Amino acid sequence: MAYNEGQDPIETCYPKEIMCSEHLPNGKLVEFFIRFRRGAEPEFLKTLGLLREKNARELYGFYDANLEKDEAYVGFFMDISNIKDMTPEKIAEEFKKTEGVLEVRFSQRMLKDLIIDELFFPLLVGGERSFTLRVESFGALLKRLYEKFGTGAAVILYEMGVSLGESKVEGLVKKYKVDKQTALKIILAERSAKGWCIAEAEEANGKRAVIVARELFECLPFRNKQEKPVSQLFRGYLAGIFQRLYGKSFTVSEVECIAKGDSVCRFLVEAAK
Repeated sequence: MAYNEGQDPIETCYPKEIMCSEHLPNGKLVEFFIRFRRGAEPEFLKTLGLLREKNARELYGFYDANLEKDEAYVGFFMDISNIKDMTPEKIAEEFKKTEGVLEVRFSQRMLKDLIIDELFFPLLVGGERSFTLRVESFGALLKRLYEKFGTGAAVILYEMGVSLGESKVEGLVKKYKVDKQTALKIILAERSAKGWCIAEAEEANGKRAVIVARELFECLPFRNKQEKPVSQLFRGYLAGIFQRLYGKSFTVSEVECIAKGDSVCRFLVEAAK
């Protein structure tokens, strides 16, 4: 992790916003998709600069490069409420005239003061089909599970986690062809990139490991509200990872948890005797 010893890693990170929607009262919002040849970025930025001079405001978006096709594309929301002489159609024409631009699309459908991304689907994370779920929504799911199934909910969540962990190892080893230690490092590093938590191994081998998870999504809805650790899904996930990596059974215990007032969630992973 990119942080100094003794420094909370949360303090060194910035939120990562996925382009989904934009709410701007009294704004006139447009979503653009622009595909161009790689290397044409300066020309695109020049056109964008001219629009800025006319008081167009691009909000947030993203850039993606396709090295195989030698192309790239950008997607972004733009507020054009302060441009009096430019319609979305005219702005699209300006981009189309830019050298190297191959395709331009736009959407201007607003729901009151809100625009929602309608030009990009499906959502890919690391090249894999994905979806998002609010932490609060996941917390509501957990509460309902425990209300309906009692302690049986813990078993369900744990087994779901085991399946997720085993599947993750299979896919990762097949994709990157890495050794066990490297695979574990990649999986833990991805938890931050994918919004689960900031995870690291304080120690790890084929017999024992200590995994620290900061801001674990599963436990966040219950921070400082429980007397016992609450992680079942992530605990099972770790069990599935180690079992598939080392080909034997492991037990995983959550020895610290933010749900019961600890600063982090800490997991002890041990080979079954």
